[in-house]
Amino acid sequence: MKKWYSKVGYSLTGLIIFIALAYMGIGYFIYSTLAKADPGCSLDCDNTPSSYQDNSKKSDFPFEKYTVNYWEPHQYAGGDEGIQIDAWWIPINSDGAGEAPVIILAHGLRSSKYDSDILLVAAILNQAGFNTLLFDQRDHGMSSIEDGKISIGTKEYRDVIASVDWLVNTQSINPERIGIYGLSMGAGTAAIAFGLDDRIQSAILDSGYSDLNAIVEEELKREGYPSWLSKGAIWSAFIFGNETLLEPSPKLAFINHKDRPIFAIHGASDTRVLPHNTSDMKILAEKYGANLTIWLAENAIHAGVKFMYLEDFSNRVVEFFGSSLEGTLKDN
Repeated sequence: MKKWYSKVGYSLTGLIIFIALAYMGIGYFIYSTLAKADPGCSLDCDNTPSSYQDNSKKSDFPFEKYTVNYWEPHQYAGGDEGIQIDAWWIPINSDGAGEAPVIILAHGLRSSKYDSDILLVAAILNQAGFNTLLFDQRDHGMSSIEDGKISIGTKEYRDVIASVDWLVNTQSINPERIGIYGLSMGAGTAAIAFGLDDRIQSAILDSGYSDLNAIVEEELKREGYPSWLSKGAIWSAFIFGNETLLEPSPKLAFINHKDRPIFAIHGASDTRVLPHNTSDMKILAEKYGANLTIWLAENAIHAGVKFMYLEDFSNRVVEFFGSSLEGTLKDN
C-alpha cells in the first residue's frame, strides 16, 4: 500500500512540475514574442522636426503647417550605465531656451522621436512658445539597445529622469518649468517618472494606462492569448529577462502627486489601449487626492485625438502646460 501511495505521490509531483514548466515555457514564449522591440526609425528615417509625414499610411493632414525652424541633435547618458540617449532639443529659437517652460515628449511602443504623432505635438508646443525635448527611449529609435525588449515603462522611466538631469545640468533649465507629455506606452513611462521625480511639474498622459497587470492581460487578449497566461509571461520576464513588469507602477503618478496637475486624454473609440485605462485613473485620483483632469474624446481612435480634434487638442494642451508650469508663457 505504501509503495502505491509513493508512486501516486511521485506521479502527482511530476505532473505538477510538468504543468509548471509548461506554463512557464508558454509564458516565456509569449513574453519574448510580445516584448520584442523594433529599434531604428523604420519608414520614418527622413522625418525631422522641420519636415515630416505619416509614412505608415496615406494622409492629407497638413503636417507642413506644424514644423519648427530650429532644432539640435544631442546625445546624453541614459538612466543606466551603458545607455546612450539620442534626442532632438527644440529651443524656442536659435538663441536658446530663455525662460520659457520645457516639455519632454515620450513616444509610444515601438515608435521613436521620428514618428509624426510625437513630432506634431512637439511642433504645436514649440509654436506656442514652449521649448521641447524629444528623445528615443532605450531599445527604441537611435538610443542604445539594452536587451531588445520593451519594459512597458518600468525601465524606460529612468531615461525620462536622465532627460530631466540633462535639461537641468546641461541646458540650465529651471526644474520649476519642466512638464512631460507621454503617448501610449510613453504615457505609462511618463506617469512612473512623474511619480518618482518631483522636478517634473505637470504631466499629460495621452492614451495611457495606470494598471500594468491589466494592460499585460489586455495585450495578451488582443494578441489572441488567454489572459490567464499573463502571470506566466510576467514570471518568465522576471526569471529569464530580469524584468519586473509590474513595478514601478504608473499608479505612482497619483500616489506621489504632491498636488502637481495631471491631464489624461483618451479616444473613446480606442481599441489599442482601451479607454477604461484612462477612466480608471479617476478612481486613483479620488483615492489619493490627485489633481486630475480627464478628456475622453468621442469617436477618436488610439493616439488620434489630436488629429480628430486638432484645434481643441492644441488649445487644451497649451493651456494646461501654460497654467501648470511656474513662470508661464506670459512672462516671455
